[in-house]
Amino acid sequence: MTAIFSRWQRGDQYDWLSGYLAARGISGATRALMAFISASMVLCLFALMAGSDGPAGPAGIAMTWTAVAGGVAATLLWIWRWPTRTQSVVYAVTCNTAVALACLAHPNPLAALIGCIAFATFGAYIAFFHTTAFVLYNFAVAAAVAGYEAVQLAASGHPSLAGVDLWLVLEVNIALPLAIRILVRALAGDLLRADRDPLTGLLNRRAFQHNALGMMLARRGIDAHLVVLVIDLDNFKGLNDNRGHAAGDYALVQVGQALLAAADDQAVVARSGGEEFLVAGTSVKCNAESLATQMCFAISDSTAEVTASIGTACALLDEAPAGEHQALLARLITASDAAMYQAKRLGGNQWYHHDLC
Repeated sequence: MTAIFSRWQRGDQYDWLSGYLAARGISGATRALMAFISASMVLCLFALMAGSDGPAGPAGIAMTWTAVAGGVAATLLWIWRWPTRTQSVVYAVTCNTAVALACLAHPNPLAALIGCIAFATFGAYIAFFHTTAFVLYNFAVAAAVAGYEAVQLAASGHPSLAGVDLWLVLEVNIALPLAIRILVRALAGDLLRADRDPLTGLLNRRAFQHNALGMMLARRGIDAHLVVLVIDLDNFKGLNDNRGHAAGDYALVQVGQALLAAADDQAVVARSGGEEFLVAGTSVKCNAESLATQMCFAISDSTAEVTASIGTACALLDEAPAGEHQALLARLITASDAAMYQAKRLGGNQWYHHDLC
């Protein structure tokens, strides 16, 4: 279980935090906020270009217009959809580059140095959703641009002002994102422990909902189908009655490990309670048959010495609006559960599919 925690903490928290926001019904408000922030940056650039002390010369004007284009693209992304993880990274890099270009294009080094505070806004976003290394990248760019402008300001006869303003800019650009990063990681650790089944180390049912929603948001536009499996161990009560609860616990742990090994990296695997497990994944085509067969073999080949009945359901992911992902997931779980009971009625150790496509 410790290995699972370590792997989770080394990655970013984009999927689970996206799912958490979606489950709480605030992903729409978050999109609106991010679109507003990006658009406000664009409006600031237009205001600078309209004034008499804005960027001058072909190079400065071209750099500013490039920054405007980046800001417009960033705004349109958040208006269009909740971004995938890759789109989120591109968004952050684009905004980081746009701020750098806008600051370097301004002819007044004091104004440009103060403008470097804007790096902290996107540093905060990176700290919430991505890795510490990415936070440090944003800070490195901010420090380089701010350092250059501070040198220019000092050369113009204001070394003390340059030093003080540089320190303040660097302070806000490292303190704010790192404080957010530390807080998010601490809360994430607590949430992770609360969302894990203590026996198997898998997600519990509540965490399955959050992580599956995050996966759906992240994979929308990449994979067309969502597949959900409900897996119930056959004759588990007999195993407990005949060999004791220790044997039952051992079987649950082994099945959990087998499911994790058989699932791909994008899939969400959980123990929903008792001897029942949930798996959700996305794919270009509805691969419920191959996935269920793979899970059946993984369980029967494990040292758990049990078999399982598996119900599957599949639906088109792209046809569901982002606000209806939670309802779609619930519908698939219900359909998979009914299919699982049909597999049990057919004798167990097999799968049954309910197609919603």
